[in-house]
Amino acid sequence: MIAPRPQRIELECGPVSALDLALYAAASGDHNPLHLDADVARAAGFERPVVHGMLTMAFCGRLLTSHFGVAALRSLSVRFLGAATRGDRIVLRGTVTGVDKEGVVTYELAGHNDAGKELVAGSARVSAPTHKAAR
Repeated sequence: MIAPRPQRIELECGPVSALDLALYAAASGDHNPLHLDADVARAAGFERPVVHGMLTMAFCGRLLTSHFGVAALRSLSVRFLGAATRGDRIVLRGTVTGVDKEGVVTYELAGHNDAGKELVAGSARVSAPTHKAAR
């Protein structure tokens, strides 16, 4: 018997630190001061430096890979609805919305910060599990 995918998954990331932002900037090459410099962020209307949108999307990927492994992720699509800032906790959730005839599961994704501000919405497709359920 094949183990079913969970109907709902969740992951909390953060709080996002200055080190997290600096490491992501170094890895991605995105050294925009909006993400790294508090004065620049304030001048742009933010209380604190802004978390890179692609880092938030990477957290969405982690939501899925931490539950199912890298090989199971078939697709990931995200819309950015708001910006997280340094110090925020990012809460991500996935809810099953369908299963195709090959057993590929579609999850609706949503993410918000610890204040409840919506950050991302999207969807992902995860392949059927390849291991057998424990009896």
